[in-house]
Amino acid sequence: MKRRGHALALAGMVGGVLAACGEDGTASTPPSPQAGAAAIKLKIEPTISELLTGTDRMGLALFDTAGKPVTGAQVTMEVQGTGGVDEHRPLRDIGPEYGGIPVYTGTASFPTVGVYKLLVSATLPGGGSGAGSIGVKVTDSGSGLPIGAKAPAVKQPIVGDPGVTVGMVDSGNPPDAWHDATVADGLARHRPMVLYFGEPGFCKSRTCGPTVQILQQFAKTYGDRLLIEHIEDHFPAGPDEGAKDDPGFTAFGLGTDPWIYFVNADGVIADRFEGPVTVSDLSTAADGTLAGHVPAVTISLNG
Repeated sequence: MKRRGHALALAGMVGGVLAACGEDGTASTPPSPQAGAAAIKLKIEPTISELLTGTDRMGLALFDTAGKPVTGAQVTMEVQGTGGVDEHRPLRDIGPEYGGIPVYTGTASFPTVGVYKLLVSATLPGGGSGAGSIGVKVTDSGSGLPIGAKAPAVKQPIVGDPGVTVGMVDSGNPPDAWHDATVADGLARHRPMVLYFGEPGFCKSRTCGPTVQILQQFAKTYGDRLLIEHIEDHFPAGPDEGAKDDPGFTAFGLGTDPWIYFVNADGVIADRFEGPVTVSDLSTAADGTLAGHVPAVTISLNG
């Protein structure tokens, strides 16, 4: 499966972060510049590849020019469209919850299709500062199934199918437990579902594994109310090069990972997340999905 370029770029820097981590994936905070020091230049990598017109979720990973993670910062983002500065938006640091990866998330408004410039400013823990910019493309539709669409009744391979082992449907180490039902099964039973699309063992953005950990925490509260399923990019699970796509991944029209889809009891897609998330993000979406709201959450500039 061909992956978009941002994932490859993020993989190199995040890979360095994870290589310096212990097995729990928690990165140590680099030394912070002293107060009064010159501002550092930020290297910015979007963690979301599909930005749509309207108010949308946004995620950015921040590094210095040496590739060291910028963690624990207070970050704001200036969104510039064709008419100049459109808005200033705060971003929250989710790194402590998300495996120590230096990810900052928030929302932004993109009124029209086009290329927007994001100017990012950071106040660092030691009193220093950082700044950088990046251009992002905004479209009015994406390749993946949107909120409001009907979920396809796909029967992805699962444990229990003839000849299928857990290693064929889960590249994680250890594997998770979400391989005993298909999307078609959930639809037939009118079960609200959480569908995780990702390949923890081969994820080029290196964010699939931390997403599994977030889902495992989420499942402690919501696992009895929603059917959670893990669908790998490929079947059998393996690296992108030369691998055959999993039919579930194909049915949802995806080209990157990780994604999390919420499907309500009527089989309608109620919400979806690309890239890094928090337990709070998923819990809010779950509550809306269980209440029958489509979208499950109204994305606003206040949250």
